[in-house]
Amino acid sequence: MDGFYSEVIGSRSFASVWYWIVFALIWTRTTHWTLGVPYEDARMGRKLGGQFQRDFETMIEINVRKTINVFDSHNVFFTAVAAFMLATVFMLGFYFKIQFMQAGFLLMFPLTIVGTLSLRLAHHLHDAPLEGVDLYRAYVIHRRIKQLIGAVAIMFSTFWGVSQTLFSPYA
Repeated sequence: MDGFYSEVIGSRSFASVWYWIVFALIWTRTTHWTLGVPYEDARMGRKLGGQFQRDFETMIEINVRKTINVFDSHNVFFTAVAAFMLATVFMLGFYFKIQFMQAGFLLMFPLTIVGTLSLRLAHHLHDAPLEGVDLYRAYVIHRRIKQLIGAVAIMFSTFWGVSQTLFSPYA
């Protein structure tokens, strides 16, 4: 059982297949659900129009309203908790060289950037509502930015993980 644990469920994050599965799933879900609306709904609204377009616009409007309501009522708390968590995980990971915390930071930091950009877009859509082609364009541009951030995060995490696995085998 010890061999199974150390090979499959071990705590060395970058050498564990589970870390990379979780990493891929989180980024897949993050880029698929933009502002709480799945990409196929946006695509169907753009392609078929009519009721599909109205549904897409309504879902965006509902999720923008919910996002702004939740964040505006607790913005100081969320910001303080996020800053504390990121700083703590960063220090534990890179100053104290705990590989699990490095892996957590490399996952959490880009997601924080994406969350901030999503909140910014939600505020923009709340202040100046878009519809039709303009809304779809804003949605797709935001989704592509999220995909770019995800790709850079995956590449950086991969390079960092490989360097940690190769150069500190007992970390």
